[in-house]
Amino acid sequence: MSIHFFTIFAASIKLREQICFLSRHPLNFTTSMKKNILIIFLTLLTASVSMAQTPTDTEVTDEKKTALVTAIEKAHKQMTSLSAQFTQRKSSALFTEDAVQKGKLNYKSPKMLRWEYTSPKAMTVIFSNGKVLLKTEKGTTSNPNKMLGEMGNMIINTINGSFLKENSDFNTRYYKNKSGQYVVMLIPVNKRIKAYYKSISIALNNSTYLADKVILTEVNGDATTIIFSDKKANATLSDSLFK
Repeated sequence: MSIHFFTIFAASIKLREQICFLSRHPLNFTTSMKKNILIIFLTLLTASVSMAQTPTDTEVTDEKKTALVTAIEKAHKQMTSLSAQFTQRKSSALFTEDAVQKGKLNYKSPKMLRWEYTSPKAMTVIFSNGKVLLKTEKGTTSNPNKMLGEMGNMIINTINGSFLKENSDFNTRYYKNKSGQYVVMLIPVNKRIKAYYKSISIALNNSTYLADKVILTEVNGDATTIIFSDKKANATLSDSLFK
């Protein structure tokens, strides 16, 4: 999916400072919720596909890159649903300990996504056929923010992988690491994205093209690592999950 939704972010220095602080408190919707949604989006960027590139990584040739992108798109177009567990870890020089959140995601084609934090505090964002639900310990809010709705549509669109060839906001490079795993490295060129992130690297499972791990490195050196486990594609998911 294209990530032109970042034009929504009129990022100011004040907002940036608030986000850095409030990312430690995931239930504050006004700022940290936007940060978590940003992370959700970037995580799903290559169709729910980590490791930063190292000197031992070998860049994929143009010919092989074309074949790889085609394979990714094909796999994701065949995916009717996706479920996974995730652990999200935020490391920062400002804190002695990493901030760790755990949760699960569920996606059902064509337009339903549930991203759920289960610990240390519960929070769920549901995108369903153009509607947005935010669930916290304080209750459920319907369509809490127009921006979230726009983000939700774009997040969902990333899952089919159709915009891998149409991305003007990143310089995209494909590598193969020493373990033989494909790694997609995204270097932001959009100035708004560059205000947040230095790079995003996504390690692909070579069989399913789903994410094993994603690392989002911020301009200040902080990093968010998301590790996926227990991934299940094309399982039967009840529509009740998205209500």
